[in-house]
Amino acid sequence: MTESHRLFVAVSIPKPIKSGIADWCSPIARELPFRKWTHPEDLHITLQFLGNTETDRLDQVSRKLAAVVALHEGPALSLTIESLGTFGRPTTPAILWAGIGGEGAVPLHGIQRRVADAMKSIGFAPDNRPFHPHLTVAREYRGETPLQAEALERFGSPADPRGRPFVWEAADIMLYRSHLNRKPMYEPLARFPLGQARGG
Repeated sequence: MTESHRLFVAVSIPKPIKSGIADWCSPIARELPFRKWTHPEDLHITLQFLGNTETDRLDQVSRKLAAVVALHEGPALSLTIESLGTFGRPTTPAILWAGIGGEGAVPLHGIQRRVADAMKSIGFAPDNRPFHPHLTVAREYRGETPLQAEALERFGSPADPRGRPFVWEAADIMLYRSHLNRKPMYEPLARFPLGQARGG
């Protein structure tokens, strides 16, 4: 039987940003009873989930992703982390996320579309939901009382201890492998540099 891996394509997050977000989330985790908070090393911006993929297709996937980043002629993407939001039922959400904005948000949408088109061309089904770039910070609200929107608004936007927003230059897209029941869960398999990070 051919071996397979559970794969997805994402924008990576620099380690200092990951650490800063984890520190910012720490007091929030004491107030908001979500079942699972994302390990800092697992923070990323998903571009497309590929699912179980046979290992002999990895080269094909990598070639397509290399072609996608080759089409990006601009600089690396300047991104920032914005306010919290949720997916699922608002009062008992499945996902707590932090939105992504900044000057690079518009070209990020273009890159995501090209990734989806490239993966569709080799048989991976696209996600029909609109692309909403975000970091998943927690899963499965388990509070005894419904979550109120005001609770999220009170925390504002993620920032460092001096109140500065988290801003970085997105340098690449990555192909990741998921390992269930392991922390951190995600293993980088291949890196595809963007813009200035590619030396172009």
